[in-house]
Amino acid sequence: MTAEHASRHNHIDLTRGSVAGHIWRMAPPMAVGFLALMTFNLADTWFVSRLGTQPLAAMGFTFPVVMLFYAASMGVGLGTSSCVSRAIGARDHDRVQHLATYSLLLSVLLMSLLAGVGASILPALLSGLGAEGGAKALAARYLGVWFLFAPVVTLPMVGNNAIRATGDTVRPALIMCSAALLNVALDPLLIFGWGPVPALGIAGAALATGLAQLTTAGWAIWLMHRKCRLLTGRWTGAGALLRAWGSVMHVAVPAAATNLLFPVTMGIVTRLIAGFGDAAVAATAAGQRIEHFAYLVPMGMGSALVPIIGQNWGAGRVDRVREAWVKTNIYGVLYAVLCAVLMIPLARPLARCFSRDPTVIRLITHYLWIILTGAILQHSLVHTGFSFNAIRKPLHAACLTFFRLVVMVLPLAWLGSRLFGVQGVYAGLATATVLSGLAALAWFRRIIRHAEAAAARADQRLA
Repeated sequence: MTAEHASRHNHIDLTRGSVAGHIWRMAPPMAVGFLALMTFNLADTWFVSRLGTQPLAAMGFTFPVVMLFYAASMGVGLGTSSCVSRAIGARDHDRVQHLATYSLLLSVLLMSLLAGVGASILPALLSGLGAEGGAKALAARYLGVWFLFAPVVTLPMVGNNAIRATGDTVRPALIMCSAALLNVALDPLLIFGWGPVPALGIAGAALATGLAQLTTAGWAIWLMHRKCRLLTGRWTGAGALLRAWGSVMHVAVPAAATNLLFPVTMGIVTRLIAGFGDAAVAATAAGQRIEHFAYLVPMGMGSALVPIIGQNWGAGRVDRVREAWVKTNIYGVLYAVLCAVLMIPLARPLARCFSRDPTVIRLITHYLWIILTGAILQHSLVHTGFSFNAIRKPLHAACLTFFRLVVMVLPLAWLGSRLFGVQGVYAGLATATVLSGLAALAWFRRIIRHAEAAAARADQRLA
């Protein structure tokens, strides 16, 4: 891709320049964006908790349903980023525009279908989740509003992935931050009411989310069209539409499936931990929230990795693909070591922020020490999964996730619980991460070696 070509289409050429420079330019904005998303979810939960225990419980019942939509949307978003970045690397701008445009259409149709099905079976769905009485009625009220916005609620996620594929992570981060700020502003107004605005209770939380996402969806589409030149109104026929959808879904379906596998596995692990009492469950939940904040920087790196690897893979620059993968692994390991070292003195003070119960404080401290020590290869594992998706090998990424969660996490967590109690569960999770990370490194290294050998043979034939 020439610099003139990239400039003409407002794309950043990630096949040129310093790979490390691209990583460190793109990762921080995305880390800020992910922080905003965490704030988004925390704000909804906090404001609804002011309504009482029953509304808060109702929010808990809506979580698995909403996560299904977000898992599907994240899958489509990842498929979009992978396909668009590779098309940019191959300098096929017509394909770039049609992939981005058709991906938005796919997202709207898929979310509309899921919302229709969800609305038609909502009472049975909530009963299946264990909701009863007032909590069930409140959860149905929340989801009834949320389903109305479902076709557009996930558009910003798909749009952001398309924009990131061009090498721009600042605009997606601004969209994510704007959604979070607008949601925080609308939550108290719509939940509790003010002046002429009636108090809508838990339905107001759903409406706030919908309006925030609708507004930022419009902004994302405008940016895609006017600034990034990613959208087109030119119809290329049903065949081209279906081929584009097939390319996106080739990555999206395995990615969505593995996104759903994670909460299912963690639910099983939570049942193991619940056997050791409420203190163990509370400590694990608090430790996970601290852990998620510690992972913001590597999450930003992972989001940067897909467009960098995608563009270079599309351009045939396997050497730069290897360099990007190796450097993010090095950065991830160094960051994990830093977090583990910092947790030695900080774990207990952080634990005291969440509880005054000595047992809970002790278990949170143990969770952070064990899990963050075992996380030395956590980021290599996740980044390798992103890399597989970027080079259009989604089944490899899905198999890697399945290996980690089903083959490693569940047996080792169970064994740890039998041998050492709740701390044994934590040790099992950490061990599973290390072993899975080693497997991921070996597997992707092998794929890159084969790609380099194929490129060398192709060069010899041309010579």
